[in-house]
Amino acid sequence: MNPNAGLLHLGTLLVALGGGGALFAVACSESLKQRLTRYVAALDTDLRFQQRNLSARQLLAMQAVGCGLSAVTALWTGSPVPALLAPALAFPPRVILQQLSARRTRALEAQLDSWLTALAGALRSTPALGDAIASTMALAPAPMRQELSTVMREVQLGVAIDAALMNMGQRSGSATIKAALMVLRIGRNVGGGLGATLETAADNLREMARLEGVVRTKTAEGRGQATVISIIPLPLLGSLHLLDPTFLAPLWQTTLGHMVLAGAIALWFLAALWARKIAAVEI
Repeated sequence: MNPNAGLLHLGTLLVALGGGGALFAVACSESLKQRLTRYVAALDTDLRFQQRNLSARQLLAMQAVGCGLSAVTALWTGSPVPALLAPALAFPPRVILQQLSARRTRALEAQLDSWLTALAGALRSTPALGDAIASTMALAPAPMRQELSTVMREVQLGVAIDAALMNMGQRSGSATIKAALMVLRIGRNVGGGLGATLETAADNLREMARLEGVVRTKTAEGRGQATVISIIPLPLLGSLHLLDPTFLAPLWQTTLGHMVLAGAIALWFLAALWARKIAAVEI
């Protein structure tokens, strides 16, 4: 075995161990613990809302192992390509979960008016709110049916129906759903024509959905431009590499090139997030 190669592998291992020890020391700091706790809580909220058989700590452990393996592989092989996988393992899972939760929330909002109309009809024949909700479960499509099933399971476990409905609103993270459930709760406690109140609320939700559709249509062009600008660097780099394979060689073969590449990737990622935030219009 070449002694120089052995020393190189030993040095790489020591650097990896030192980096792991430094990360462990930083992880013990109180501020990072608090951030990690909030991150885990946010992951857990998204996973429970999507009703996935995966805990936040399991996902975080898989992310940490993947990032560690990519870093060690990059040090061992001397190539920066495996290290580029670390950001892809660290950041996208949270972003993907947020997008899936937002998609599920939009689906719930789209189904809310029809469910309120069905609930208003059920309340005319069944005065008990719990029985009326149970009777609408068979008519509600997913994901509304899943959320109603969760509400009924909580009621069966002894949770008050009002608290179970509020929990549903908290899980969804939607101001529209929270407001509709608050109307349902207030109308139930005050009494009177709850069915008529729910039908009025359903009509108002349909009008709000129409207005939101108009706003989304008007802002679709800006979101499309932000997406195109975000993905332009990838085909541009590929084209430059095809035209002249040696043109980008310093980025892959020199330490300074690695630093420039890492900075460019970080700035590209921040720019994409910024553009996404600008294009996201709150209604």
